[in-house]
Amino acid sequence: QTVMRFPFHPGILPAAPSLLGHEALREADVVQVSEFHQLSTFFSCVTAREASVPVVLWQETYRQMRFPGSVYQRMYESTVGPYVMAQTGRFVPRTTKAREYLRQLHAAEGRIGPWIPTGIDIDAFAPRRHALSSRDFGWPDGAPILLTVGRLHPTKGIDLALRTLKWVIRRHPDTKLVIRGSGPEKPALLRLAKDLGIEGSARFIGRMSREEMVDLYNLADVVLCPSKVDLLPFSLMEAAACARPSVVTDVGAIRDIVVDGETGIVVRDRTVEALGAAVCSLLEDDERRTALGSRARRRAEETFALPVVAGKLNEVYRDVAS
Repeated sequence: QTVMRFPFHPGILPAAPSLLGHEALREADVVQVSEFHQLSTFFSCVTAREASVPVVLWQETYRQMRFPGSVYQRMYESTVGPYVMAQTGRFVPRTTKAREYLRQLHAAEGRIGPWIPTGIDIDAFAPRRHALSSRDFGWPDGAPILLTVGRLHPTKGIDLALRTLKWVIRRHPDTKLVIRGSGPEKPALLRLAKDLGIEGSARFIGRMSREEMVDLYNLADVVLCPSKVDLLPFSLMEAAACARPSVVTDVGAIRDIVVDGETGIVVRDRTVEALGAAVCSLLEDDERRTALGSRARRRAEETFALPVVAGKLNEVYRDVAS
């Protein structure tokens, strides 16, 4: 079995030549790196070449950064990029969109492997009886609960979640929204909730343990992700593993997680009306909501479970190391 044994990041080795003889490097069969444009990826490739160890690159991002990051990326591509390309034995897309991006970066087609997403612990994140109730938030029993998980930052669209809640309340007055996250936008979002007249129906929750997060997912009826910009939100994988359907905006690689009409609803028009209508359609149809959640759990078991992801990665390692 291919084994990777690095007690330290291999990217530090060029700065410390004495570590090139470290036992971990002598025993490693594969060096795995993440993201083409990271300097640590280049340094790791240098190290791997010195040790005659193949490199596997697991790529999540799929587009150029905005200025000034784009300047750095172009410099990287024109200087050390060709070296990284030459030294990498296999490129593994962590998002489906990353495959085309790797092609744009001129990765050889024959060295681009299958899509392998990030994995999650589906034994920890799983459906279970509610340890939380709406009463824990000062709300009456049976209130429909929406859940949004994300940093309180403009890119996450938490303001849109609040406006969507106000829209939904017009049809379902008892609906509540729990927002789990922290960040610089919290004061402004609290003011917005007050201005919208929904401060009593929205709760902001800070850091929670994993156990508490599992309870929170299981309390929610629908998970709402109204991001303006996103990549591959872990929260949607966790929600799926807890058999919770999601209503999401069509951004980033979210479609890698949420299959529209099967495990949730992907809203193409990022508007209050579109998100609100999608949420209401699930709140008004218990059977459909349960079915979407069950299929979300099944997809998590088949696609995102840690043993599944580890097995696929190990196949890549074996192939590259052979």
